[in-house]
Amino acid sequence: MHPGISNEAVWEKICVIDTENGSGSLYVGTVVGGTRIGEYLAIALEAPFSAARYLEAIEAAEDAGVEFLIIDSLSHAWSGEGGLLDMQANIAKRSGNGYTAWRDVTPLHNKLVDKILQCPMHVAATLRTKTEYVIEDNGQGKKAPRKVGMAPIFREGLEYEFSVFFELAQDHSAAATKDRTGLFDGQYFVITPDTGAKIAGWLGDADKNAPAPSAEKPQVKQQNKEPSESNPEPPSSEEDTRTLAEKVDAVMKACCTDITQEEREKIAQRMRAITGGTANYRAIVDERVLQAIYDEFKGAEA
Repeated sequence: MHPGISNEAVWEKICVIDTENGSGSLYVGTVVGGTRIGEYLAIALEAPFSAARYLEAIEAAEDAGVEFLIIDSLSHAWSGEGGLLDMQANIAKRSGNGYTAWRDVTPLHNKLVDKILQCPMHVAATLRTKTEYVIEDNGQGKKAPRKVGMAPIFREGLEYEFSVFFELAQDHSAAATKDRTGLFDGQYFVITPDTGAKIAGWLGDADKNAPAPSAEKPQVKQQNKEPSESNPEPPSSEEDTRTLAEKVDAVMKACCTDITQEEREKIAQRMRAITGGTANYRAIVDERVLQAIYDEFKGAEA
């Protein structure tokens, strides 16, 4: 992307937000997949791991002209000292109500996720994992836990915010559990520089990969809602949900290509006005809101 500048200057367009006690800088000078790792930028983030401090670090990377940001690890923003869970527990202790404490915490969570989605950088984030269990009948009339795999340490659903989400095994092999690109479905492999090249190629070919608009107005499945006065329409199919969501995603990608940070913020403000508070359109499942987003921004596809 930058044939006219030095190799050293190219590496300075990469930044790691490091919450792992300086381990993010240990790769400088090593060789991975035939590529010698140069001296990239690093932001050392120590406790308290508040959402506000993550936001400051992301903005510092933006101001430095970073084009590829690595957050290692994002889990600290959730479960680390001073993270969102810590904040929720402290509020619950003061108020005596753990449920209502989320009213103060959820907006901060949404603001951090929105910032990652809307910032003008490519972003990769690592997450720690935990063993996940389900409680089910053991066949003897009792409930028992059963191990079902590993789950990322963060608020449920974060993996769906990313274009590609890899699970990494102890032998470094990767498997894509969510893949908007379609490049890695059903594969087990070790991530190399070629993996990044494939994703970059897909990003550069967004028009080809965008879904064709449907001739009919798609419907969205209303999860866990029965028809009522406020929700008169019956739930529609999961396939229709996917189609409308992908149309909105394609429109927003077209809208946010080659624009300034100020223009991005204006788009985010318009998005918040439509959704009632969030610029994270991928978190929206309501058909009418998705359709309103599409109608507002569809001119960007032209």
